[in-house]
Amino acid sequence: MQSLRIWAVRAGSADEADSIFSEQGHIAISSTALDNDIGGLPPVRGAFKDMLAQTSDMESAASLPAYAGQAYRFVHEVRIGDRVIYPRKHDRTLHWGKVTGPYLYDSEGLAGFAHRRPVEWIAQASRDEFSPGALYELGAALSLFRVREFALEFRKKFEPDDAYDVLKNCEHLDDALAIAQRDIGETTNDFIANRLKSDLKGYLLEPFIAELFRAMGYRATATRTIKDDGVDVIAHRDELGIEPPILKIQVKSSNGNINADCVKAFYAVVQERDVGIIVTTGNFTSAAREFARTKGNLKLMTGSELIALITKYYDLIDEDFRQKIPMKRVLVPDVEMANY
Repeated sequence: MQSLRIWAVRAGSADEADSIFSEQGHIAISSTALDNDIGGLPPVRGAFKDMLAQTSDMESAASLPAYAGQAYRFVHEVRIGDRVIYPRKHDRTLHWGKVTGPYLYDSEGLAGFAHRRPVEWIAQASRDEFSPGALYELGAALSLFRVREFALEFRKKFEPDDAYDVLKNCEHLDDALAIAQRDIGETTNDFIANRLKSDLKGYLLEPFIAELFRAMGYRATATRTIKDDGVDVIAHRDELGIEPPILKIQVKSSNGNINADCVKAFYAVVQERDVGIIVTTGNFTSAAREFARTKGNLKLMTGSELIALITKYYDLIDEDFRQKIPMKRVLVPDVEMANY
C-alpha cells in the first residue's frame, strides 16, 4: 500500500489564480516561464530543463533547475489520490483537497497558469487551528512542495475519521526508497555535469567523447593533432574506416545554447554519406533544432543526452577516463517491480 502524500501548492505570489483553485476545481502552477504543453515530456527532469532552456527567457540561470524540478513534480510526481493544501492568503484559510486527474494544459484559461491538475476540495480550516511548526512548514518559498514533517497534523485535522494511523506509519519503505532512488539519480547527473564542465572542459572533452564512442562499439579517434575543419572526433564501425556511415563529431564544451549558425557551419563539412553529430554540455537554440530536423544525417546531442550515455556505458569506458568522473555502481531496490 502506498503512503498518502500531501502537497502544498500556492495560487501565485498574491493568490492571482484563486479563481482557478476555488471556483474551477483545479490547482495550477505558473506557466509564465514555460508556456507549453509539458504533459508529453519524458519522466526525467533533464527533459524539463532542456525545454525550459529552449523556450524560456528566464534571466537567472540559477532559477532554471528549480522551476524545471517543480514542473516535473507537478506532472509526474503528484499522483491521483494525493492530498493538497492550498494556503489561501486573503482569508487566512487552509483548503484541503484530493487530486482527481492527470496533468492538463489549459491555454484558454487564466494567462500565466496553464499547467493544471483537477482537484476535489474536501475541507477547509483557519490557519489559527494549526501549530506554529505546521504553519512554518507551509511557509516555504516554493509554489509546489511536499509536506512531510507535519503531514500527520494536517491529516488528523482534515480527515480525522479516515484511519489516519496509516499515515503514522506512512513513511512506508516503498515511498522512502522511491525518493532515495530519485535523489541518487539526480545527484549522479549533477555530479557528471559538474565534472564535464570542470575537469573535462574545453579541448579535454574531445578525447573523452572519442572514448565514449569506443565504449558504444565504434572505432573513434580525436582529431586535434590533424587539420579537422571543425570535426573533433571521427568514428566508424569497420576496421579501415571506409564503410559508411562515417560519424563526424564536433564537441562543444559550453554552458549556453549552440545557435543555428554554428550548426550550419559544421554541417557544411558533413558529406552526404556521413553522419554529423554535435555534442554539447549545454543545449541548442530552437532555430538550431529546427535546422537539424530538416537534415536526416545530422544529430544534435544535448548535455542531458550526453550524461545519459555516460551513465549507460560507464563500465565500458577506459579506467583512465573514468578517473575523470569517478563513480561506482550501487544496487537499489526496484520499487515499481517490488509492488507487483
